Amino acid sequence: MSHGQDQSYRAFFDNHAVGMVEVNADGKYLRVNRHWCEMSGYSEDEMLKSDFTAMTYSEDLPMEIALDRELINGKRNCYRMEKRYIRKSGELFWAELSVSGLYDEEGALTGMIGLIVDIGERKKAEKSLTESEAKFRSLLDRLEQIPVQGYDAERRVVYWNNASTAAYGYLPEEALGRRLEDLIIPQAMREDVIRAVEDSMGRGIQIPSAELMLCGKGGYDVPVYSSHLLHTSASGVREMYCVDIDLRKLRETEEQRRLLSQAVEQTGEMIIITDPEGTIEYVNDAFTHVTGFSRAEVLGRKPSILKSGEQNEGFYYDLWKTISEGNVWTGRMINRAKNDGLFIEESSISPVFNGSGEIIHYVATKRDITEQLRTEEEYRQAQKMEAVGQLAGGIAHDFNNMLSIILGQSELALKKLQPGTPLHKRLVEIKNAATRSAGLTQQLLGFARKQPGHPRVVNLGQEVTSMVQMLRQLIGENIELDWNPAGGNYGAFIDPGHLSQILTNLIVNARDAISGFGTVRIVVDSGVPEENSIREHASFCPGTYVQLSVSDDGHGMSRETLARVFDPFFSTKDVDKGTGLGLSMVLGLVQQNDGFISVDSSPGEGTTFHLYFPEVSLDDLQPGPVDFDVSLMGMETILIVEDEASVLTLLETMLAENGYRVLTARGPFEAQELVESCEDVIDLLLTDIVMPRMSGVELCAALTRVQPRIRTLFMSGYPKENLQLQVEPCQSARLLNKPFTSCQLTRAIRETLDSE
Repeated sequence: MSHGQDQSYRAFFDNHAVGMVEVNADGKYLRVNRHWCEMSGYSEDEMLKSDFTAMTYSEDLPMEIALDRELINGKRNCYRMEKRYIRKSGELFWAELSVSGLYDEEGALTGMIGLIVDIGERKKAEKSLTESEAKFRSLLDRLEQIPVQGYDAERRVVYWNNASTAAYGYLPEEALGRRLEDLIIPQAMREDVIRAVEDSMGRGIQIPSAELMLCGKGGYDVPVYSSHLLHTSASGVREMYCVDIDLRKLRETEEQRRLLSQAVEQTGEMIIITDPEGTIEYVNDAFTHVTGFSRAEVLGRKPSILKSGEQNEGFYYDLWKTISEGNVWTGRMINRAKNDGLFIEESSISPVFNGSGEIIHYVATKRDITEQLRTEEEYRQAQKMEAVGQLAGGIAHDFNNMLSIILGQSELALKKLQPGTPLHKRLVEIKNAATRSAGLTQQLLGFARKQPGHPRVVNLGQEVTSMVQMLRQLIGENIELDWNPAGGNYGAFIDPGHLSQILTNLIVNARDAISGFGTVRIVVDSGVPEENSIREHASFCPGTYVQLSVSDDGHGMSRETLARVFDPFFSTKDVDKGTGLGLSMVLGLVQQNDGFISVDSSPGEGTTFHLYFPEVSLDDLQPGPVDFDVSLMGMETILIVEDEASVLTLLETMLAENGYRVLTARGPFEAQELVESCEDVIDLLLTDIVMPRMSGVELCAALTRVQPRIRTLFMSGYPKENLQLQVEPCQSARLLNKPFTSCQLTRAIRETLDSE
């Protein structure tokens, strides 16, 4: 090379726009240009002290050494490769290396010239493109219910995603390379499809999107909505991509949505959907039925239109805080319907989130539990009354035994005293007090156990007088009970037990209406029902009525309260002070006895309940049992069975004094032993019904098997309706209610013994 040529070469080498290096046969740098130094970060001096291996990434070095060896061996005189270099900073960068060999006259390799082009940006672009293609393919492969297929100009499959396999049943390896019409096109459509694809691929005519019925592997129908896209590659090759939407799942989903919509509309629970601010967007039919509001009246409004004022603002603040924080709120609230009626609902309010975790709706499920709570309260009240009845029955049984002793002993003592003497008068008072106590016991049983009605003609004034002492105990000392027994001699056909319950409830209600001192007044008079009561009672008959009025000077009632005063479970008292059943019970009992009721009341002026019953003549008054002065005598043998020793002794004395032969037993088992060992005929079994381990009814049946002709007279503190006597031979047995006098006892015994 001449000097001029050498200078030109050097100028070209040093100023070339790409990196240039010259190395000897061993790879040691002999010359490097400025651009390569800038690319690598090394100075020229640093380069000349090194070789290419020091700057080559270890993974790319074997390939370059192999190519250099081929140059040395004469297998090639140049090569090109992409490799990674290591800059002085330690950073890797991609470059394209073009190497040409330098040979001597004999063809031996003396060195190499290398051109190095930085291809970092190109590599980034290629990587980005590869990643994009991979992402696109991954995206298409992950699509559900959207089959995507690619076809070449011959309609052969070049792409088949997973959704295509799911829809049509062919695996990718089964589909790739096969023609479109041989895979998923029904026979009747093949010619039209082939023509449409050829027109599209050849002339660029767009195939319109349409709903098609294609077929899967094995011939099953696949309804799809199909769209077609033409794609021309960089080399000019045309491909067609079919994007199908599998309508089977969509139609199944639509059916499920339809069923869900029907279920939501027809469910008995109220459904409310609001936006994040609480504005109502949807309510179902149950909501409109319970609240009385139409959809048009509530859509676009807030649920606060149902506020009743029964919950304070703190209640709603806690509710909103709970749901706005993404939690579910459950609880009960009292709301107001369109007609101003209150109802109790059990609610569950849940937030609805979108894919980003943001609240986009609230869904409230509400159930009207007003009737359920009323039923539960009624059931609890029934249980309470049953418990009271059982307690009252137990007390009455023991109390009647004691009253029997008081009555019996006072009667026996009176027979031995001269009438008119001070002691005789005192014993008469004791006997009368015991008799009144027995009546109170029967009233207690009648109230607590809700016995069947037994109406009879009564003197309404006398019935009230007999209850006054008990009623005074109910109202306490700070309230005066005003009753004039001189008036009110009017006849009514009514159950005395029901009358007791009516008065008890009215007196208790009046007592609770009075704060501090006050007066409750009872009046019996002749009266005419008010027109409102007449109109409301369909069975009203013209005639004269007796009026029973109960008045108080308490706080009175508002018009709203007065309108609901007889509603079951409606009460203005605290929960622990009333059930709301008292006045509804009064109304029911008054109507059961063919009566009417009306109420006069206003706030601060007290309340008066007017009860009207058809008036009857006192000539029809049914007389009570006559207590003869002389006991009825007898000589028969009587077996007395009584577990209360004092009562047993008293009965034995009563019957012995009247001529009867008396056998006694302290209990059923002792009575059985006595009868089995007795050789004489026992004419009558006088037994208590309620006894430990064996009832009097069971004892009667057992003794009848031993002495078939024995007759039975039961004793009990319970009315006959509350006793199980439906056991042979006890069905026709007589019952003597405790307490009783000696005359009542001997008369009942004679009636039993002398009956057919």
